[in-house]
Amino acid sequence: MLPEYPEKKRRAFARNLLRNSLRLARGEDLLIETWSATLPWANSLTVEAHALGARALLSVKDEEAYWRGLTDGPSGQLGRIGDHEWAALKASDAYVWLYGPMDAAREEALPAAACRRAQSNQHELMRVIQKYGVRTIRWDLGRTSELWARRYGIDLGTWRSELIDATLFDPRKMRRDGRAIADRLRRGTEATVSHPNGTALTLRLAHRAPKVDDGVFDDADLKSGNLIMIVPSGVTSVTVNEVHGQGTFVSNAVGVLYTTDREFPLPPGRWTFREGSLETFDFPGARTLLRRELERLGHPRVRLGQLSVGLNPQIATIPLLFDQARGRITLEIGRNASMGGKSRHPGIMAFLDLEGGTLDIDGERIVNRGRIVV
Repeated sequence: MLPEYPEKKRRAFARNLLRNSLRLARGEDLLIETWSATLPWANSLTVEAHALGARALLSVKDEEAYWRGLTDGPSGQLGRIGDHEWAALKASDAYVWLYGPMDAAREEALPAAACRRAQSNQHELMRVIQKYGVRTIRWDLGRTSELWARRYGIDLGTWRSELIDATLFDPRKMRRDGRAIADRLRRGTEATVSHPNGTALTLRLAHRAPKVDDGVFDDADLKSGNLIMIVPSGVTSVTVNEVHGQGTFVSNAVGVLYTTDREFPLPPGRWTFREGSLETFDFPGARTLLRRELERLGHPRVRLGQLSVGLNPQIATIPLLFDQARGRITLEIGRNASMGGKSRHPGIMAFLDLEGGTLDIDGERIVNRGRIVV
């Protein structure tokens, strides 16, 4: 279970999330979905929504009942959402999703087929959110676990504190830097990433529209259909030209590798590219499984995908949000079509992270040794 957190902190979290990120207005309908572990946070969101003059509907999933249902119920029910739940989502202006369940070890013990069924509603969920224009925020405190903390080599308490503090940070403060970096990425032609550790990589920009995740649903997000946000937020990213790019990227922080059905922490390592393709890779001490996955997928077919710069000063260790640490330079390789690129490689997405790096765009310094200077 989660520790108990002061009501004052929970209310401050709820106020920042609803007022500054979700921009919830008087008279709007808010759906809050929570698991039992994060119910106190959901209650604070409910109170704060009412203080704003909005109408909140709270849906609670009890974790122990969920696991008992998996054991005792028919397998065909796994992952199914009832018409009444869909109706509530469709009728909502905004949706806050306090993600779960928390018991990662129990979840990983499920057969692969059961895991797929449990997640089978995700595509439809995203479709409904987009079709009905529901502004959606997801927060993952209810997914933190000792298992995943050990896997990523971080302290569980630190992880949880960062998830809270980084969401409490006023997202409007990241907007200026995010937009300034996006402007350079949009207009630029060539980007170079460097670091004393041997990183020397030249990328070609493709004049594509960057995405700024500053933690605020603004008019540009709504116009472009960007309706789903994971908080805490704070990153500016753009897909790069997939067939150009030369040099070496030496990641010095833990990243992540996604295959078609698995997720692995990706340790620091050395990655070289030629004409946009991954040529060689090496990460000392990496598990054989990681190396085997990359070899199986055929790493020469893995191309450059996306470049990003982190904006949030309260993030340092959060798994899967490493790229949002302020000044962090992240290189995504592999499939990038879902981000606006042209690479549809079916098997892999990997995020390589660089702390203390330098980024130049057409000779203009954007990040200097981990400090945003644009």
